[in-house]
Amino acid sequence: MNSAPVVIRPIQHGDMPAYWTALDAVARERRYFTWEQGPPLPGTARFVAENIESGNPHVVALDGDHLVGWCDIVRQKRVFAHVGVLGIGIIASHRGRGIGRQLMAGAIEGAWQAGFKRVELEVYATNLNAIRLYEQLGFRHEGTKRLGARLEDELVDVHCMALLAPGLSPDEPPRGSA
Repeated sequence: MNSAPVVIRPIQHGDMPAYWTALDAVARERRYFTWEQGPPLPGTARFVAENIESGNPHVVALDGDHLVGWCDIVRQKRVFAHVGVLGIGIIASHRGRGIGRQLMAGAIEGAWQAGFKRVELEVYATNLNAIRLYEQLGFRHEGTKRLGARLEDELVDVHCMALLAPGLSPDEPPRGSA
């Protein structure tokens, strides 16, 4: 694309068409998401608008004027309102350049600033590059859903991972446990 560095910034309403195009491209690879193509455009537009309006961290990576990736952290509801679920995607041509790390750093910092106490995600066990990145950023494995997903004709495990806000100890025993 462009020799200038990739720019990471919060998503804007005007990014919607390019965001959907990138989301659809990654989904069609059928290796990273539960869907096989981008979700319907109206629902995706509502998702972006809700993230912007509610202050959920949602950042995009731009190579020139081309949207090449995103990372969002969506706050959960009620008793889980301190928790955000992370989603990330980078188009194939831009993987392996450190963009995922930049996107996650921006979104996670936004989550801490917004008062989140925990960021969690699920990742297919076959996605070794992503798992390595999550571990490097401090995410811890919390469990595995054995044969939790079907990718094409292959059953794969799904790892559950989480990162706690600074100042919260991941080594502390769970409250309410015996």
